[in-house]
Amino acid sequence: MERNDLRGLEHALGIQSPWLIKSANIDEVAKKFDVVLELPETKRSFGLFNAGRKSVEEEFIPGTWRYMNVGRYSCIIHAQVPKSAIDNTSFIGRELIFQQAFLGHPSRHYSNFIRQQVALAHVKGVDFGVISDLYGLNEITLKAISDDLEKTPANIKALTHLPTEMDPVWDRILSDQLILRTNILPLKFLLSKIKLAAAKIESAENLLALKLELRSFFIENIGQLENEIEQLCGITSARLKQRARAVSSKQKLVLPALKSPVWLDLLSGKLTLNSQSVPLNLLVSRQRTAFVQGHTKEAKIQAIETLRDYFRKNYRTLKPELVLLNRAMQIRQKSSLSLPDAEHRIWQRILEDDSFVPSNHVAYRLLLAKLRAQVSSKPEPVVKLEAARRIRDFLKHNQRAMRQEVGVLLKQVAAV
Repeated sequence: MERNDLRGLEHALGIQSPWLIKSANIDEVAKKFDVVLELPETKRSFGLFNAGRKSVEEEFIPGTWRYMNVGRYSCIIHAQVPKSAIDNTSFIGRELIFQQAFLGHPSRHYSNFIRQQVALAHVKGVDFGVISDLYGLNEITLKAISDDLEKTPANIKALTHLPTEMDPVWDRILSDQLILRTNILPLKFLLSKIKLAAAKIESAENLLALKLELRSFFIENIGQLENEIEQLCGITSARLKQRARAVSSKQKLVLPALKSPVWLDLLSGKLTLNSQSVPLNLLVSRQRTAFVQGHTKEAKIQAIETLRDYFRKNYRTLKPELVLLNRAMQIRQKSSLSLPDAEHRIWQRILEDDSFVPSNHVAYRLLLAKLRAQVSSKPEPVVKLEAARRIRDFLKHNQRAMRQEVGVLLKQVAAV
C-alpha cells in the first residue's frame, strides 16, 4: 500500500501517534488482515509508555493481538512494545489499560479492545457465544481473557470494562449527546473545560487528546467513579448495576506459597488477622512458638507448613483471613522495588568494579568476592549470567537491609 493509503487505514483503525502502520496484508484463505505497526526512532524510548520519566534506550519485545473486525476479516496487530512497560504480576494491569485499544500484553493474543468487549459482555450477562460469533474469537482466547479477568485485582476490576479511546461514547460526552451525571467536583470542572475546548477544535488529533485526558481521569480516580463508569458502559438498570458491582468487587483468593513472606509476617507478629476463629488463633499462637524456638531451618519450615495446611483444609470458613493474607501479598508486591533482569549489563559492571555500587554489608561483600573469583577463573557467558542472577537474588531478598545500595543501583541503571 502507498503511504497515503496507510494513513487512511490508520484513521479507520484508530492507530494514533506515535504509532504508524508499516505494512498491511490480507490473507484471503484465513480471512485475516495483518497490520504491522512501527515507531519512529525518536519515539523508541522508555518515555513512550511512561510519561515524565527520563528517556533511555529500551529493549522492545514483539506482540501479536486480535483487534477489531475489518469487514469480513479479523484484524491482527503486530508491534513491539517496551519490555519495562510490561507488568509481570498481572496480564491486565493499570499500566496496560492506559494504553491504546489496539495494543495488549505481549504474553497474550488479545488487544485492549477485545478484552474490554469481553469484560463488558461479562458484566452485562451476555453469553460468550455471542461475543465469539461477533468477533470470531475461539474458545482458547475467550478462556484466556476470562481467566485473566478473574485474576485481576479487585481495586482495578471496574477498569477492565471501561470503554477504550476508540469507543464513540467519548464523542457523545464531548458533544453533549450524553449527559454524564456526577457529584464529583473535579470531574465536573474537567467536563466543562474539555467540552468548551472540543467546541473550538476541528482537528481529529486534538479531539483525541481531549478524549484521552478524560479517559485518563477515570483510570486515575477509579475508586470514586463507579457510578460514572456504569453510565459510560450503558449500565442503567438496577439489576445490571448490581451485577456490575458484584463483578468488580469479586476477587479470586489464593493461598500464599510456602515461601511467601506473609507467613513470616504472621508468625513474627507483624501481621495480625484478628480472626474470630478460636482454633485458628490457637494454632497461630502454637506455631509462632514453634517457629521462634525452632533451631533448624526444617523446624521453622514445618511450623509454616502446619499453618498453611490448616488454611488449605479450612479455606471455606477462613475467607476473611484469606482476604487479609491476599491484601498483604499485594502490598508487598507494590512496595517491592523492581530490579533489572539478570541479563542487564549493570550486574556485570558490579562484578567488574567494586566501587560501582559500594556497600558495607558483610554478607554481600563476601558474595561479591566469591563470584568475582569464579568469573575470573572461568570468564564464560554462562558463569557471568549465573553470577548476575545470584547478585540480583541477594539484593531482592535483602532490600530492607540494603535500601541504600538498591537506591544507588537504580540510579546507575537510569544513567547507563
